[in-house]
Amino acid sequence: MLLCIGGVCVPYTAVLPIVILALKWVAVRLAQMGLLPKAVGDALQVSFTANADEKEAVEEITAAGPSTVKTLESSEDFHALLEKKDHKVVCKFTASWCKPCHKIQPFYEKLSSHFKGTSFLTVDVDEFDDIAGKYSVAMMPTFLVLQGEKVLGSYSGSSESELQRFLKEQVGRSE
Repeated sequence: MLLCIGGVCVPYTAVLPIVILALKWVAVRLAQMGLLPKAVGDALQVSFTANADEKEAVEEITAAGPSTVKTLESSEDFHALLEKKDHKVVCKFTASWCKPCHKIQPFYEKLSSHFKGTSFLTVDVDEFDDIAGKYSVAMMPTFLVLQGEKVLGSYSGSSESELQRFLKEQVGRSE
């Protein structure tokens, strides 16, 4: 017996292996983004290990002082920060239920101490959905670099090396 979809026909016995291959492909992509739970990765025999360069880049980061990350308390505070036209603001859009957001938070705090003269915020999308909507935040964590009302750059994900690279490109040299 054949299963035909459009102009493609495959035997019923091939459907299950094709579905498994597709799920494994999705699992590998999720693992690369750091979004695949370890138990699921182990069950599907999917592992993602960063290459040696990425591991070195992440391991080098230590706090250069106290964290400068502030949790946004009000929309007024957010707009007051943006009024400074020559000042860059890094916003991490997060949610209390977002595990990748919690995973990247300590690294985000360490990075904040390396970029002097830049404000670092954590914005809860459930509390400030108007701000998240204004910037079309659809995935957590999402990091935006703002200067005034202008978005200089955006990164979504929880890869430490990618976040570090993004901030160096968008904010400038780290100290």
